[in-house]
Amino acid sequence: MTKPRAISVLILLLCASAAHGAEVALLKSTEAPAWRPAIEAFRRAAAGQAVFEFDLRGDRAEAERILAALRGRNAILVAMGTLAAQAVRDLAPESPLVFCMVQDPARLNLLGLTNAAGVTFTTPVKNQLAAFRLVYPRGVRIGVIFADEGVARMVQEAQKATSVVRIAIIPRQIASEKEIPETLRGLLRGSEAADALWIPPDPVLLGDQTRRFLLAETLKAGKPVFSSHPALVAEGALASSGPDYVSIGELVAELVNRMAVGDTGVHGTLLVPRGELVINTKIAEKLRIAVPADALRAASRVY
Repeated sequence: MTKPRAISVLILLLCASAAHGAEVALLKSTEAPAWRPAIEAFRRAAAGQAVFEFDLRGDRAEAERILAALRGRNAILVAMGTLAAQAVRDLAPESPLVFCMVQDPARLNLLGLTNAAGVTFTTPVKNQLAAFRLVYPRGVRIGVIFADEGVARMVQEAQKATSVVRIAIIPRQIASEKEIPETLRGLLRGSEAADALWIPPDPVLLGDQTRRFLLAETLKAGKPVFSSHPALVAEGALASSGPDYVSIGELVAELVNRMAVGDTGVHGTLLVPRGELVINTKIAEKLRIAVPADALRAASRVY
């Protein structure tokens, strides 16, 4: 959103009447196309509120300008993504807040706030691993590369769940993106090689070039990729198990609607969205993997 557009929307917000319900400022850290289903679901479920969107464009200064213009308004702030959530916490700590699309809310000190609630951006790791095993029963050794500390905690949770889902996690923590090629080669080759690669929601792994490299090299090695983001399945991963974005939007709306009617019990609530299993059968055919019928029936989407 350009500055003139942001100003015009702010004017509309200032003029919004009480007849349109509560004033809600939807602050997006960036314009992420993948988030659009969540936003549309939120708008449908919060139709009784006056909702205005603001794109922070990944820019802290833009976040400061918009929040300064909102100061003094009795608006509920919906923060999508880390930048938006951090900005609201730092610059508008007294405003009612609903956050989502935040990988590690504890690290941002968003949990336990007396005026905030949120929706998690992940499904339980144990459930993700069980879904991967359902799709590819022979994949008992799963390699994972990661750098982010929040993802490191996710990997630790995965290791605790290995006995339940009967797999082995082969973790490889890296310090920078430069270490990815050598680390990946170590996971794909040799007697201790992984059966599959798991790409967690780590920013270091999700850049366009890095993501394509991981998918291409793993496919060359004849092994599947698992992810927690459905977009990677469309690009060449075998399967993803993660939060259903429509469910995220609906749960955000539930929290906003409750705040709008003065429900103080909503503060401190952290809701968990539905899970979504997505499978790429074309990749399965290339890798000569027979996806079980039970997995296909459980899938939300199949390519």
